[in-house]
Amino acid sequence: MSGGAAGRIAPLSGELTLSFLTRIAARYHLGIRDVLAAVTDVGGQRNLTGMLYPDSEIHLNAQARARVSALCHVPQHVLEQALPAWTREEPSGKYGTGPAGRLLRGEEAVAAWGQACPACTATRTGRDVPARRYLAPEERVCARHGYWLLYLPHTSGLPVPLGRCPKVIAAQRQHVRMLHRSPAAVHAFEVACAVTNSWWDQPWPNEEQHWPARLEATCPSDADPGWWKVATRDLITYPETVAVARLLADHPLQRRTAAESGGRLPYRLGELPHLLADITGRLGRPWLARHLADVTHGPLFTWAHSCVRTRASSGNAHKTLWRVHSAHRPRPLSDLFPHPSAADGTPPARKPAKRLRGHSLQAEQAFQKGLAQAHTYHQRHAHLAVPKEDTWGDYPLGTWLSNLRNRHTLMPTHQAAALHTLYPWWNAPWSTLWQRTWHQARHHAEAHGPLQPASGFPTTSYSLGEWLYLQCTRYPALHPEQQRLLTRIGINSAAAAAARPRRRNLKAGAEEALAHARSYAAEHGHLAQVGATTLHNGYPLGRWLAGRRSQQGRGVLSREREQALTVIDPWWCPPWHLMWQRRYYRARDAAAGRLLQAENRFSDLDDPGTASWLWRQCAKYDELHPEQRQLLTDIGITTEVARTAREHARTAPTRTAAAPASETEDKTSQAGRGTEPAASTGRRRTRRAAEPKRPREPRSRPGHRPDLRPGFETALAHARAYAAEHGHLAAPRDTRHDGYPLGWWLFSQRNRARQRARDRLPPSPHLSELAEIDPWWNPPWKTEWQRNYYRARAHIEAGEPFDPVARVPAPSTVLGSWITRAGLRYDQLHPDQQHLLNAIGITARTAGHWPPSPRPRPRPHAEALTHARAWAGQHGHLCPPIKTVHDGFPLGEWLNRQRELAKKRSSPSPTQQALATIDPWWNPPWPILWQRTYHHARTDPRHPTARHWLHNQQRGWLLLHPHQQHLLTTAALIAG
Repeated sequence: MSGGAAGRIAPLSGELTLSFLTRIAARYHLGIRDVLAAVTDVGGQRNLTGMLYPDSEIHLNAQARARVSALCHVPQHVLEQALPAWTREEPSGKYGTGPAGRLLRGEEAVAAWGQACPACTATRTGRDVPARRYLAPEERVCARHGYWLLYLPHTSGLPVPLGRCPKVIAAQRQHVRMLHRSPAAVHAFEVACAVTNSWWDQPWPNEEQHWPARLEATCPSDADPGWWKVATRDLITYPETVAVARLLADHPLQRRTAAESGGRLPYRLGELPHLLADITGRLGRPWLARHLADVTHGPLFTWAHSCVRTRASSGNAHKTLWRVHSAHRPRPLSDLFPHPSAADGTPPARKPAKRLRGHSLQAEQAFQKGLAQAHTYHQRHAHLAVPKEDTWGDYPLGTWLSNLRNRHTLMPTHQAAALHTLYPWWNAPWSTLWQRTWHQARHHAEAHGPLQPASGFPTTSYSLGEWLYLQCTRYPALHPEQQRLLTRIGINSAAAAAARPRRRNLKAGAEEALAHARSYAAEHGHLAQVGATTLHNGYPLGRWLAGRRSQQGRGVLSREREQALTVIDPWWCPPWHLMWQRRYYRARDAAAGRLLQAENRFSDLDDPGTASWLWRQCAKYDELHPEQRQLLTDIGITTEVARTAREHARTAPTRTAAAPASETEDKTSQAGRGTEPAASTGRRRTRRAAEPKRPREPRSRPGHRPDLRPGFETALAHARAYAAEHGHLAAPRDTRHDGYPLGWWLFSQRNRARQRARDRLPPSPHLSELAEIDPWWNPPWKTEWQRNYYRARAHIEAGEPFDPVARVPAPSTVLGSWITRAGLRYDQLHPDQQHLLNAIGITARTAGHWPPSPRPRPRPHAEALTHARAWAGQHGHLCPPIKTVHDGFPLGEWLNRQRELAKKRSSPSPTQQALATIDPWWNPPWPILWQRTYHHARTDPRHPTARHWLHNQQRGWLLLHPHQQHLLTTAALIAG
């Protein structure tokens, strides 16, 4: 058979290997099984695995490929160029070495293919023998002969005439032009194919006329219409797929889509009307915009979401924009068609329905479990705005929903539809805290009537009213869907513009607090035990009383409030430490009905700690406040008793460290023996040294993990106490409250919140508790400005002179200087800053009526520049150490601060220009330590440290800045 009369048989470009072998068999007038037996023969056995079907492909090893090359008289390099699967795999046969082949089938197992155009095949081969070719999407249409080369599972393909579908042929020409012009055309066509197939799977509206007409025009007379609709899915949607691909690959459209969103992630496609107008206009279906406006999921929404999120310009935009998740890809036809009957007519065995692509059975079961939990939660709360750290029963519902929100664009359609049906805003592009507060406002409106924004939301609680007013002030910048939700509770654009801030009824609040204070004092006998976190019947009495004590200490508490608290407890805010007062009340209760005897160190008391405390008060009796001594006299600690206790302490024998002490004595006297070494210290240290160290657990931020929640609650308690004492949370970074580093903790929380905002992530849910304490705990401006604002407000509340029109306080004072700057820059401030200034009487009109200063403002930093000139005249430079003080002025710190300010400015200030005149290298572009060492080496080049430094500079000469090289050569420290 190797030398028959058939002659040379050439392959078609892109032909399947098995199709080429079928044409060889036809040329030799043989069956395909005979050719396969000859090609894979090993000792009379056919070394071939797999089953032969009409849609099969074959992979051959090197020896079998050599036999095929000899059989068709074509060199192997020619066959490798023409046949894509020629060298794709080296299969191993059933009979060891020798030629071998492996048959496989299916569209996905090999690649997309179809029957070659019959006319083109007959022209190229000279024979009327069908062939199959691997086909790219643009090769499905033979424009010359008007065929759609259809792939049908379990068959060898079918050419469909396109005589009545000229739009398909025209779309193929546009497709080819797009591939030549756009580098993203291939990926855009994949996205467009997913988009049109998602429309195909939905019920067609009555307005759709093109697809039914195209189905009728291509359907053979003997074909089932339902079966034909499944088979010709890609053919019918091809013109629309090409049109959508051309539109999505257009860079101006991508930029318009990103700009149209206003930087906000879309919730529904209706928020991008220009994109919908372009799609419907390109497809010639104006009615389609109405159907697409409510779409919140699917391949087109995912593309628009990625376009807005990546801005269509970043380095990863190309990879993210054209990614089609497996859940959105069209299902292959082999999954949609049933398997054919066997050759003897036996119907195929029923197989279980295939699951959706991209999701395992376990993942689907997990989703159904989470959905059931979401159903029960929704029935209880009427929403799914669950915080990430919340659990429902024993199920982590918050984490489950958070994970789904993070990948909501990649979910299968049926899962997204199930959650959308349950709660439409489950994946809203704003925070879940906002959604929960909106539901709270809606419930309030349903229970108490309209919200009345123009009256300051009088029926709401203070926190809810402040939140609603904040939404009104930010109404134009809110997401369009958020505006729609606010409209549902009666807050539209007109109502938001007329809204007034929520006003707290201070008088009613003070009466309520005093009532709780009376009740607490009646129950405990005093108010000293009220701490910063004390709650009395749910009321934060400790926070309120801490604020009043702070006002009393600053001398700003009103006389009426002070008298009311004094009537309740004369020592509610003593001039000494509050802990002393608490220990006194404890000692008073312990000494009730007893005669205190100092000779036995008050050991007759039942409370050893109280006895030790009384002994210490006797020791420092003369140092106490007169009223403290009077309080001690009331419980029996008179001047004579205290003197007797001190004399007894001097005359009592001293116990040695080696004398054994009982466990009870050690515990009772531990507080008073500050200098006595503990007997167990050495044993404890020995045990700790012998025990292996535990591995440290990775740290996490408080509030994220349940096991770190106690730490967050501790920090939050200090924050509440600080806010109750000072009225705000604008604490400096080095603030410590009762030993706790509250300033650093708030600083880290602000940094974390701002970092999440820069990453376009929703705010952490646990930070809402800080917002409840102080709504301006993390303002968008500097916290220094906020602290100055609170100082001004405290100045006004204290009744001090304040008249912004007359510039009182004077601009020469620190507070007056800040008020002057705030007024002069009023138009440049944030709207919320302007609102805060309005609350203390500083408005744009007030700033405009300020009279000019009576004398010119003195030049800033004049004294500092004088010291700088004096230092430079003495040392020859302006690089002093940071701790340098010149004639009482901190010159080193001031220069370091000027260098930090220079890094933040785009152009030098007048002060920095004056410093450059004194020393051109006062702020070099290299480290200031190098400059100081340079001046030291220039002054004393023979010093060993200077010689070593110069040697290092000479070794790293090429790494130095050109100006550094110039300084070294000019000073003759290093030869040029």
